[in-house]
Amino acid sequence: MSAVLTAELDQLIRFGSAHYDYHLRLRNDSAGLRRRLAELDTDRFILVTDKKVPGHHVDRMRSRAAAVAPCTTLVIDAGERAKTLAGIEDLAVRALRDGASRRSVVIGFGGGLPGNVAGLLAHVFMRGVRLVHIPTTLLAMSDSVLSLKQAVNTSEGKNQIGGFHAPQFVWADLDYLKSLPPAEIRSALCEMIKNVLAIAPDHYDWAAVRLQPDARYTQWTLASFITFCIEAKQKVMAEDEHETGRALALEYGHTVGHAIELLTPGGMSHGLAIGLGMLAEARVSRELGFLGADAERAHRVLLERAGVPVELPFRTPGRDFLGLFHRDNKRGYRPPEPGTVDMILLDELGSVHRESGTYVTRVPDDTAIRGVSQLLPPLPPRPRVSTAVAFQAA
Repeated sequence: MSAVLTAELDQLIRFGSAHYDYHLRLRNDSAGLRRRLAELDTDRFILVTDKKVPGHHVDRMRSRAAAVAPCTTLVIDAGERAKTLAGIEDLAVRALRDGASRRSVVIGFGGGLPGNVAGLLAHVFMRGVRLVHIPTTLLAMSDSVLSLKQAVNTSEGKNQIGGFHAPQFVWADLDYLKSLPPAEIRSALCEMIKNVLAIAPDHYDWAAVRLQPDARYTQWTLASFITFCIEAKQKVMAEDEHETGRALALEYGHTVGHAIELLTPGGMSHGLAIGLGMLAEARVSRELGFLGADAERAHRVLLERAGVPVELPFRTPGRDFLGLFHRDNKRGYRPPEPGTVDMILLDELGSVHRESGTYVTRVPDDTAIRGVSQLLPPLPPRPRVSTAVAFQAA
């Protein structure tokens, strides 16, 4: 990696014509954040967060923003059901009643969910106002804020309504990660593993020796994971800001992963679902003759080193996934063909399969089902009945 890790890392993110600053801090720098907020010369901050973010973090961020300009705090429910157009309208009305205007700045504070909601709110409010991302989770710091995509869900699936909107800057303070549970760290690392497998396999050994099943990492190691993800995403998005060409590598594992998120009883975190999605799509790639056995096995090795599950926590017939596959938000890159699912697949590690001039592959429904079916947990053993007991009962 070219980035030199220090307690402060300031990097310019370039995605096509869009660019913004990414500020990574290994220790608290409230004065630096206040300076950046003051430079925006806003009449009001609209702080969007969710109920998952600890209240003391929200109070502190509200105070920091309010020291620069009036601040409206909008707290949404945690969970994918909060990502709706109706929710965006409700937030906009509340902001307007507080006096928000075209000069106002939306701040997304928290994980990927409030970040997405804040991003779409900024995109549509007054036909577009400025946006700042202040992520508090590793997944948001290393993945969701490294994109221009801002979207919400419909009743038919994930992220089907949205737009592209660049932030003014990202402020990533690693102090927030100190209280993050290990499960959330593991979830985030699935997206990093995706970047290794689909974009930068030259970092495979680098990742393998650093991943820990117990998810205990120093801040320096977490910072190195983030800077790797910054470089990997810029590698494919430098000339593909809307993620329709080479940057579709970032969607690897997502066709199956999104379906797993929606089908898992009680929900499953995005990162863990993507990890499982990659295992399923690697099996599909192998069945279609694109990916070799060693490359498929390499997926499982990294995920197991990260301590994440490699099978589904429930048994659902593979066909239950098909309806969600067919409504996935990657539909439309190619003309529809009945009986197939659109997926991003690999020819080899770091190489997305191309077909008919696109990075989207048509997969027969049955092949897609088999890819998912290998994730199902084994059936519990059937109780053995003694033949003697059976004879006596007869």
